[in-house]
Amino acid sequence: MSPRPDLSTERRTQIIEAALACFTRKGYVHTTMDDIAAESGLSKGSIYWYFKSKDEIFKAAMIVITASIIGEPMNLLETTETATAKLHTATQIMVDFCREIAQYFSLLLEFWSQSERNDEEMQFWAELLPPYQQMVVAIFEEGIQTGEFHTVDADALAWMMMAAYDGLAIYNMMIPDMDIDKISKAFIETLLKGLQADS
Repeated sequence: MSPRPDLSTERRTQIIEAALACFTRKGYVHTTMDDIAAESGLSKGSIYWYFKSKDEIFKAAMIVITASIIGEPMNLLETTETATAKLHTATQIMVDFCREIAQYFSLLLEFWSQSERNDEEMQFWAELLPPYQQMVVAIFEEGIQTGEFHTVDADALAWMMMAAYDGLAIYNMMIPDMDIDKISKAFIETLLKGLQADS
C-alpha cells in the first residue's frame, strides 16, 4: 500500500489563499472561519487542524506575502558587489514592496488596530520585522568596514529607512498615481551623499 501523501503544505496554502480572498472582500474583522471554510472548500474542522484561529491564518498570510515580496528578492544582495549597489538594490526591493503591499495595506492597518491591546499580536510584529532590518544593517556595516561609507549608527539608520518606505507604501495606497520610483531615487541619492566617504 502506497504511503499517504503529505498534503499539509498544499492545504495550508489553500487555506491562506482562501482567507486572503475573504479578508480582501469583507475585511479582517468581518471575515469568519465559516467564510474561510466556504471559500477554501474545506471543512471548518480541517482548517482548525492547521490553524488555531483567524488571527493565526492572517499572521501566516503576512509572513508568506512579506517573504515573497522582500525575503526572496533580498537574496540578490548576495551577488551584488558594493555596499552602494546593494543599497540601490534594497531600495528597489522596497519600492516593489510599496506597490505589491498596497492591496493588503488596509488589511494590515485593520489588523494593527485590533492588535494594539494584545501583547501576543504585537510580539508577532516584533519578530517579523527585525530580520529584514538586519539585512539593511548589514549593508551599512559592510560599507563602513570597506571604507565606502562614513561611520554611522547602522541600526538606527536601517529602522529609519524601513519606516520611510512603510510611510511611502501608505501614501502610495492613498495616492495611487504617486511616482514612487522618482521619490525613492531622490531619497537614496540624498542618503548616499551623506553616507559615502570622500574619495
